[in-house]
Amino acid sequence: MKKRFLTNYSSVFFLCLLTLLSGCCINLVDVLKAKYEKVEQAAASVTDISELDIYSDVGSITITGADVTDCNVTAAITVKARTKEKARELAEEVEIDIEPAGQTLRIKVRKPAALKSRSLVVDFRITAPKHLNLNCSTHVGAIKTSDIEGRIKASTEVGSIICNQLVTDLHLKANVGSINVEYSDSAAAACSADITTSVGSIEFIGPPQLSAQLDASTNVGSIKTDQPVTVVGKVGKSIKGTIGSGQGTVRLKTNVGSIQIK
Repeated sequence: MKKRFLTNYSSVFFLCLLTLLSGCCINLVDVLKAKYEKVEQAAASVTDISELDIYSDVGSITITGADVTDCNVTAAITVKARTKEKARELAEEVEIDIEPAGQTLRIKVRKPAALKSRSLVVDFRITAPKHLNLNCSTHVGAIKTSDIEGRIKASTEVGSIICNQLVTDLHLKANVGSINVEYSDSAAAACSADITTSVGSIEFIGPPQLSAQLDASTNVGSIKTDQPVTVVGKVGKSIKGTIGSGQGTVRLKTNVGSIQIK
């Protein structure tokens, strides 16, 4: 009887706490109902630059490789506040810093101390020379790259990662989000790919005549491959084996989600 009373009491307490927290979230949304949007554009020379490093706390990052000599940046800035006037005031204090550091061009957001992360969203759209290496990360937001010939390193806590028309090595990591990768037809058969997500699916489309040591695993989900794999050991929630002559390395890992290899 006493055990049942404690269980019921705990349930009531949990429901009350959940209701209180829900009310706080609703009130917060109501408070920050006004917003202001602005767009900033900038260009930077990439002479003697080999890597582009970009970080956005909340917001997406889209990078397209092209036959250009400069790095062209467009930042869509959205600020939420109690009033339209306050949102505009805070937005005007948000700046996009583009600074070279050795052979790296760094792009980041500078914001006023009064502006909390939940109140600011910055979506980047960047056109950059194809040859650059990429190092991009965001706390909450999607990352998308296309036509980049350099090495790609990308990470996000919450958001998807999509990389198209790849030709070289990549290291991708998401905490919650799917990851989709497609190599270019001109990519070499041997590639090095390290792709990890905790919760989300992985789709890997390799280069023609893919040649790699494969290590793919999932705890909850399935693994499917259109590539012929010479398997080492048992096939279940993980596959280890060789594709082609096994010159490169492909590591695909998710905790909850399916993996597809093409």
